[in-house]
Amino acid sequence: MSVSIGTAGLSSTEAADYTRSVLDIAMRLAEVMFSNGAGAEDVVSAVLAITRAYGVRNVDADVTYSVIELSHENPSTHETISRSRNVRYRTLDYFTLTRASNLIAELVEHPLEVPEARRAIARIVSAPALYPRMLRRFGWSLVGAGAAFLIGGNWIVAIAALLATMFIDYLTSALANRRVPVFFQTLAGGAVGPLVAAAVHLIDPSSNTSLIVVATIIMLLAGVTTFGAVHDALSGFYVTGTARFVEAMFVTGGLVAGVGASSLLVARFGLMLEINPSSANGFGNLPVQLAASVLIVLGFALAVQLPVRAIWAACLLGAVAELVYVLALDTMIGTVFGAAVAALTVGLLAALMARMVRVPPLVIVVSGLVPLVPGLILFTGLLQLSGGSLDGVLSMLAAASVAVALAAGAILGQYLVQAVWGPVRALPRRFVGPLMALPVKLNRSRADKF
Repeated sequence: MSVSIGTAGLSSTEAADYTRSVLDIAMRLAEVMFSNGAGAEDVVSAVLAITRAYGVRNVDADVTYSVIELSHENPSTHETISRSRNVRYRTLDYFTLTRASNLIAELVEHPLEVPEARRAIARIVSAPALYPRMLRRFGWSLVGAGAAFLIGGNWIVAIAALLATMFIDYLTSALANRRVPVFFQTLAGGAVGPLVAAAVHLIDPSSNTSLIVVATIIMLLAGVTTFGAVHDALSGFYVTGTARFVEAMFVTGGLVAGVGASSLLVARFGLMLEINPSSANGFGNLPVQLAASVLIVLGFALAVQLPVRAIWAACLLGAVAELVYVLALDTMIGTVFGAAVAALTVGLLAALMARMVRVPPLVIVVSGLVPLVPGLILFTGLLQLSGGSLDGVLSMLAAASVAVALAAGAILGQYLVQAVWGPVRALPRRFVGPLMALPVKLNRSRADKF
């Protein structure tokens, strides 16, 4: 089918209408990407690639935390056409993000007619969920159960963590539907863990019930925007990166407040939560750790609707991340550098595996790193602070450092691969980071497409 590209031969009015249509297509896809976890750099890169493919030059795109703005200046008339859209609702839907990413690749290589492109975007936005709601909810429960096994819990602790995280998902979803701020959502979710731990302690006093709390913390931290914040900051989008850091701090603050308040409540009834040093340092044997990591990644993949074809890749990356992390800890380099090395390995491998399963690198990188979320360190710091020890502040800073190290290590791995084989060479000079939410082609001959 012949597709008319560009404004050559059109009257000024027709050219302006065509430009508005192209900006509308780019804006719709930018909103889909940004609201489903893509970084600001990926969004701007996608917008510029789409508008160039449709023959519309001199486009400027700006992405802040909640606003996407596009503008085009006609070089002959100096007339400016602008588009702006607020992005208020964010979620992690990697199925929708993958479909949008693949459509962008199609539009860049073989632009569709404007009406057909709009219909394609509408099909993505209105498509039903990949997995049923109950399966997605069960996925979050698997994250909690896997986290309990990962940190040394027994079957009773794992089952209790599964039920606790399932209830937390019900609770936070209900609060989100009522437009309750995310701070109070995580506060309510964080309060569940100690209450469940107290109930399990009555049933089996010999179990280390504090690990239930850690498992719920890991589940609640799995969707925090630390990765996107670091990506935006390293890419030069400081306003967006700072805003995402603030959001992550509020989410974590609500979680800490909920866990702390609930822990004080159960302490009134004689249950003092504490972490067994042996379980905190040993984490069980390696086979159990690897199996637990795969269980966590599998649950997270279901919860965020990772395409079926990519689940095995994410699970493999999760096992590799845990293996490298354990080996790094054995060399006594510390948790922060151990997390960075593991994330770097995941970033390098994800660049290749993303091509095999036809998904953006972001979706399998984030999924593969969930087992390394520093929930245990955060809870240890909280217990230390509640006991009046200033070491709790250091533990909190250590947890934040691990989170940043995970994101920075994975981004560095992606950058190294794309700088050698990928589209980094063809990007405008303003972009300094790797593409994470776009289909990366690891060859230089076609790098100009992005």
